[in-house]
Amino acid sequence: MMSSITCLVLLSIAAYSKAGCPDNGMSEEARQKFLEMHNSLRSSVALGQAKDGAGGNAPKAAKMKTMAYDCEVEKTAMNNAKQCVFKHSQPNQRKGLGENIFMSSDSGMDKAKAAEQASKAWFGELAEKGVGQNLKLTGGLFSRGVGHYTQMVWQETVKLGCYVEACSNMCYVVCQYGPAGNMMGKDIYEKGEPCSKCENCDKEKGLCSA
Repeated sequence: MMSSITCLVLLSIAAYSKAGCPDNGMSEEARQKFLEMHNSLRSSVALGQAKDGAGGNAPKAAKMKTMAYDCEVEKTAMNNAKQCVFKHSQPNQRKGLGENIFMSSDSGMDKAKAAEQASKAWFGELAEKGVGQNLKLTGGLFSRGVGHYTQMVWQETVKLGCYVEACSNMCYVVCQYGPAGNMMGKDIYEKGEPCSKCENCDKEKGLCSA
């Protein structure tokens, strides 16, 4: 019987294989790592396995969607990363897209390693700062510094595109997300038993088809 990890990897590869991204300096291995990490971490939330710093685990998700890698989203992420300035791009430069950024002082870091480190750092906000059982995004919750995590697991976000740039003083990682998450007053995701609110779903992973 195929292992659960293998199933998730194959699921991610299926989503990624549609991308066909250009040769623009971003490695294929890193693209795959970003997608694997995001879907694996979203799965851990959906199944109720993710530790929450506010106590216990994050609530299970009834309709957590599978992400797919998107080359057009990667283009706009690349535009920010190439600036080598650690700050978010302006909303009009990434219309309809959310954004997470990460930097390491190791400017020569392998791109796939950077993808893994960035994904873990963003998701780590859940365990470090906590979200709790109320999943409505408020100014108070956002001010805890959990915005990278909430964008990663925003239920309605299904497109992912990232870029890793080796700057002179840092390794700069930018991921962008569509549709954008972190909408104030909206739920991060819908609570409930995994797959209970979608017809097509990988029940082992708790991820719905986008």
